[in-house]
Amino acid sequence: MNVKVIGTSMPNHKTEKKEFDIFGGHAAGICYMKGTFDELRAEPIEKTTKRSVGCKKMGHHSVFDHLTISMYLEDVPRVVEVMLDNERWMTSSVKSGRYTVHSVAGIEKELYEKWLEIFKSQIKETYNKPGHEKFFTETRIEKLAMENARYFTSSFTLVSFMHTMTYRQFNYVYGFISDFIKTHEKTKNTFIKKTIPYFIELLKQFDQTGYVDTDLVGNQKGRVLSLFNPRKVQEYFGDVYVASYPVSYATFLHLNRHRTLKYSIDYIPEPKDLQFYTPELIVGTKYEAQWQKDMKRARDVFPQAMMVTATEIGNFDDFLLKVIERKCSVVLLETMHNTNNLLNRYVKGLEKTKHPRTEELKSYTRGSRCTFKSYKCEFPCGFKEGVNETRKI
Repeated sequence: MNVKVIGTSMPNHKTEKKEFDIFGGHAAGICYMKGTFDELRAEPIEKTTKRSVGCKKMGHHSVFDHLTISMYLEDVPRVVEVMLDNERWMTSSVKSGRYTVHSVAGIEKELYEKWLEIFKSQIKETYNKPGHEKFFTETRIEKLAMENARYFTSSFTLVSFMHTMTYRQFNYVYGFISDFIKTHEKTKNTFIKKTIPYFIELLKQFDQTGYVDTDLVGNQKGRVLSLFNPRKVQEYFGDVYVASYPVSYATFLHLNRHRTLKYSIDYIPEPKDLQFYTPELIVGTKYEAQWQKDMKRARDVFPQAMMVTATEIGNFDDFLLKVIERKCSVVLLETMHNTNNLLNRYVKGLEKTKHPRTEELKSYTRGSRCTFKSYKCEFPCGFKEGVNETRKI
């Protein structure tokens, strides 16, 4: 056996597009080579280029997945970020709205700042008691308040992030976005109409990178952007599963980061028809009605508390990875509840068919991940209500 590195994606270095094409041509040549890879790389450049062009024309595009493009996108609407994140293969590092303050103005700023102070007060009032000192530090209280106040920030709030795709995927996404713009040219949906100009600007920015290739953006298989899928699904729970559920836009963004599962949402309703998530900490308090009233004031900016219909598709083992990741006292509460609700539905679905892994899945329903036999927590929180999943924040 012999292993050697033949290519890397280097930081602070921009590979020329022709190098991507040549590397793809060499990758394609492996499938038919009679000699060694070193001999293949030494062949005349004309032969490699011809093979590369032929692969593009014939739809043999996987050879252009071997090298990646990393981009830093600055001041991009959140909806563009989630659209890119939903197209696999990718990896993304995003400035968090849970732990940092994004630049907002107008009604967003007013309500964010108002509710930030309310949540700080409510968290202290509810959990400032003996036994909670280790978990509820001043810093954590601040972050938890930010996490919940950001429900008032818009789905179009500007964010910055690093995003990495392969050369092929970069061009595929370019094609998907182009097609989406064309097919929604006459849409009456307010959310989509607001999204289109940002998609157009994104394509202009992609054009400027020099990596767009007309032969790769052709979309020969007629694929579409995966974020929006208004088709109703038939739920199923077995070795594979498909489920649909209501969730806030903020939590959809959180769930969508679990890369082994497939997510989509229905088209966003008109502002007048929007429903909004209410954090559990203020449910049943004097603040609940005020929360809903303020959300209606902000509805035209599509606040991230707006409820959407999400579809989730995956297999049993990948769902377990979601359960292990999302059942924790430091995870966004709505995300944890979403995971538990789906977990319980999955268990019931397996019980109906007497599936052989029913008891295995049921063992994950008895508390946070630190209670799992297969999981060892490196940072025990000591927060009892977090461990037994009775927390309200």
